[in-house]
Amino acid sequence: MKILDRYLLVNFLKNYLISFLVLVGLYIALDMVFSFDELVEPPKSATAMNLTALRIVADIASYYAVQTPLIFAYLSGMIAVVGAAFTLLRLSRFNELTAILAAGVSLRRVALPIVLAGVALNGLLVADQELLIPQLIPRLIRSHDEMHVPTPRSYAVQMIRDERNGLLSAALYTPAGESGPAKMDYLDVVERDDQLRPRGHLSADSAVWDDSAKLWRLTKGVHVTILGAQGGRPDSPQPVAVYQSDITPDEIAVWRGGQYVQLLPIRRIDELLRRPKSYGTPDLLRAKNLRLTQPIINVILLLLACPTVLAREPGSLKTSVMRCLLLCGPCMGAVFLAFQLAASPPSPQWAYLWPALVAWLPIFIFGPISVWLLDTMKT
Repeated sequence: MKILDRYLLVNFLKNYLISFLVLVGLYIALDMVFSFDELVEPPKSATAMNLTALRIVADIASYYAVQTPLIFAYLSGMIAVVGAAFTLLRLSRFNELTAILAAGVSLRRVALPIVLAGVALNGLLVADQELLIPQLIPRLIRSHDEMHVPTPRSYAVQMIRDERNGLLSAALYTPAGESGPAKMDYLDVVERDDQLRPRGHLSADSAVWDDSAKLWRLTKGVHVTILGAQGGRPDSPQPVAVYQSDITPDEIAVWRGGQYVQLLPIRRIDELLRRPKSYGTPDLLRAKNLRLTQPIINVILLLLACPTVLAREPGSLKTSVMRCLLLCGPCMGAVFLAFQLAASPPSPQWAYLWPALVAWLPIFIFGPISVWLLDTMKT
């Protein structure tokens, strides 16, 4: 059996690689078609208007090279299904499966090496999501029209609440990028007591994030203590060099929403969920639960595909392919629907349970179906 297992594994890995190249290439090609205007349009800044055609092509290649790990995370389940389907259909097409069955090998035993390889390949997905993608976040969150500039698009920050009930605002916030760390221009922080009464004010021309010290380095920072409820005169303005709170670049990105939360590793998601004043809790819970269930979904997709394409008669290959599509398609549709619904609990009481329930629902539905298909295989 070692020779047969080795033969099946080598063919599956070859088809997995081909499937990866085809599906990722198709995804990139479709994305380029729908975003062609933004990809070839140079930035409006005066210093970047002289981009040559070669530079634009190089920027496009660099942009999609960075996007490839994220695209793989999206398509990892389908890549394994297509690779397994081509491997098993080839056995039937060239009558190799007939010889294997004549030797007394069951269909389940034929599928076993491919399923185990699919489970092991989920390790690539975990490493991609937990190690590689978080390192590329500043470049992954860029839109198509931002790929020619090293600095991500800036935006205003308004009234973010910190752990001490303070309210932070900034006229302009620039996320970290190739040009430097995260930066806030015209920082304004209103400090408040437990009764939400103002007790201090901090302002600065700019604040630059120091990731090693986990604080903001201020330029022309000034702190003023406001007249308190007990009376007395306010303190005179005092110069301040740093500002430290739980409002970090991650916190600002979570407050703004968007794709950023989906790119964080589970360790960082757990840290953000433990905050006393948590923004974006539904999005964080959705990202965490869907991240935990994705490897299981990938295995279920493989278990749905293998019994349908393992046909004893070569003449039924088209029917096998249609059955595979009819089973894997609804499973992937259920995962997409779970992603859309997981961040929208029906009531505040369901805020923590709802994302987990919705994320695991496709497993509860299609997991038993995959086990039933394996049990009913004619072998």
